[in-house]
Amino acid sequence: MVMASAGVNMPGGDGDHAAAATQECRLRRRRRGFSPRRYVPAAAASEEGDNNNRNNVAGGGGGGEKRSRPAPSASASPSPSPSPSTSASSDASSDREEGCSSAGAAARLPLPSEASTAAAVWPVAFGSVSLAGRMRDMEDAVSLRPSFCTWLDGSPMHFFAVFDGHGGPHVSALCREQMHVILAEEMAAEAAALRQRQPEAATAAEEEERAWRAALSRSFSRVDALAAVACACGRATVPACRCPLSGQTGAIIGSTAVVALLVRDRLVVSNCGDSRAVLCRAGDPLPLSSDHKPDRPDEKARIEAAGGRVVYLNGPRVRGILAMSRALGDKYLKPEVICEPDITITERTLDDECLILASDGMWDVISNETASGVARQCLEDGSPTSGRRAAGSGEAASSSTGAPAAAAVGQESEPRCYRAAALLARLALGRESSDNISVVVIDLKGRG
Repeated sequence: MVMASAGVNMPGGDGDHAAAATQECRLRRRRRGFSPRRYVPAAAASEEGDNNNRNNVAGGGGGGEKRSRPAPSASASPSPSPSPSTSASSDASSDREEGCSSAGAAARLPLPSEASTAAAVWPVAFGSVSLAGRMRDMEDAVSLRPSFCTWLDGSPMHFFAVFDGHGGPHVSALCREQMHVILAEEMAAEAAALRQRQPEAATAAEEEERAWRAALSRSFSRVDALAAVACACGRATVPACRCPLSGQTGAIIGSTAVVALLVRDRLVVSNCGDSRAVLCRAGDPLPLSSDHKPDRPDEKARIEAAGGRVVYLNGPRVRGILAMSRALGDKYLKPEVICEPDITITERTLDDECLILASDGMWDVISNETASGVARQCLEDGSPTSGRRAAGSGEAASSSTGAPAAAAVGQESEPRCYRAAALLARLALGRESSDNISVVVIDLKGRG
């Protein structure tokens, strides 16, 4: 019998803990619609990220994104026939703390080699949508953290991630609240070590990439260790959390994680599980991650070498239970299921159009080619903000004084990135996806 997440099959029981939950818990976990989250200006996001990084990671909760009710706008005002992409359902406000969907801000990033003249920028804008879909509970989580930390050379690092939970929202919520906080700590440690080593110019880029990989790998391991004491609210505490969602546990609880870092002209993607990152380059899809499925030849060999086996029960599953071979959490399926991520580092080009991160609720029914084409067309069809161009519009910034280009932020009533994410989510729903659907669209030309 299938549990709440399509990624887990638990023979001999459904693991459903809803009957034991209070009505308040059920209301907080249900998702019946989605609405835009507030914009995050670059300066405010940086300040918020700095505050989050100072919180105690083990204490939980402190690293969460600050949430507030968005100011009324034309796109959010009630209408006789509201569209899912432009208005919230009647109970979306009650779900604001969890965050059903979000629309992002736009920012411009100067190239380090050209910062003295501000002749060119690497723009970025982003938006996301999460839907419970045909599932009763929402176990996906999305994290959008622009300028969550600063690298050794002063370059801002931007964090975007999709986490697909199974067996409950515990680990995906933990990842949403703590992954960027832990990663910021690890990046700071790597930057300090790199500064002490002072590598030669010929090997500086290689040393830098090695540091990023090490920080990401350790961050995934730290979150995996915290997963054993994670609460459904996203905290990881000892003794156990006392919130209304505490005590709701199951035998197999975990989450996938696909994390994208944008720093200067690099796209750093770290993946564990079957969520996916796809880059649209010159109109063609370029996968930046590979799904960790139990029947993938190398993964199957690793599982068998660890003493496990792949059982084909409604698809290939580790021990006939989990439909992915790597995940955070799932302590009862170790050592077959590991938390080690695959990491790719891609150099950005002027042909790069957008980056799509999504859970398998979308990828199961939409191909890389279709997703890339839909997002690209949606971003191209958007119109700039009336009265001024949206920030990060893809135009090169210039300055007569030669000062570095400052980060700029603009708003549209319905950002193109958000529209692209909403369209992909609705398309997956229309194609009868049976899972939660979470989509993040990052516009690498900064059109909004």
